[in-house]
Amino acid sequence: MKKRKNARLIILLLMLLFIVSFFLYALNRVGMFKRNIFTDELSASALLFNVDPLLIEAVMKRESNLNPDAVSGRGAVGLMQVMPDTAKEIAEQIVFEDYDDSKLKDPSVNIMFGTFYLSKLLTYYNYNLILALSAYNAGIGNVDKWLAKDPKISAKVSRIPFRETKRHVRAVIITYNFYKGAEQLKTLLKIKKK
Repeated sequence: MKKRKNARLIILLLMLLFIVSFFLYALNRVGMFKRNIFTDELSASALLFNVDPLLIEAVMKRESNLNPDAVSGRGAVGLMQVMPDTAKEIAEQIVFEDYDDSKLKDPSVNIMFGTFYLSKLLTYYNYNLILALSAYNAGIGNVDKWLAKDPKISAKVSRIPFRETKRHVRAVIITYNFYKGAEQLKTLLKIKKK
């Protein structure tokens, strides 16, 4: 009987070891233990506009796959895929002198503008992540219309009417939660970024 319990315990420990090893391998594979080359810009904007840096990084990952030269088919530019017209409004609001659209490919400008806009949306939607991320993708006007027709959108991603926006919001939230979990695991295991 005692041998049977010991055998079960060993099997459970081996399974746990396998799961943790696989998780660590997956985190390493997606670069979670490497320093993001935009960490300084990201940290500065996060602090300036009071947005979780992991959320900013999750938006950057989903929007551009961390490519500062990314340009979407609709004309969104840079790491956080900021639209030039939105960038002009942001430049006026934060009094960014000598702004021109070419500056959107500069990671520090793009991250600052994208984070400012994300902060503004979070505030506008009372820190509801689903609504703020929906508006980041589809615009405030669309989200306000959806919300007027169906208030449950604020609690359920599945109720978002635009398929692309629904995928976008899910992907950012999953990435954000993954990043938060990875940070907790790194803290627990005392792993430092290289």
